[in-house]
Amino acid sequence: MIENLGTIAKSGTTNFLEALKAGNINLIGQFGVGFYSTFLAGSKIIVVSKSNNDETQWIWTSEAAASYQIKPDPEGNTLGRGTIVRIYLKEDAQ
Repeated sequence: MIENLGTIAKSGTTNFLEALKAGNINLIGQFGVGFYSTFLAGSKIIVVSKSNNDETQWIWTSEAAASYQIKPDPEGNTLGRGTIVRIYLKEDAQ
């Protein structure tokens, strides 16, 4: 979660802007732009995820694109495996 979600605001944005300046318009699926854009409409983003490689189910929470928290899910392993993304929409995005 740290590697794939926590670095979006730093490296993803920088790489995105560099590619855009270079004229690369084929950006779909690159740099985490899709996930990062959830902050345009969402005031809070929560990602709950459980990997087969880890006994713990984790919760990643952010209310600003530049900071986040990661903690074990207090409800335990409710997913078994997989990921849920919850976007709490801003009032003007309803």
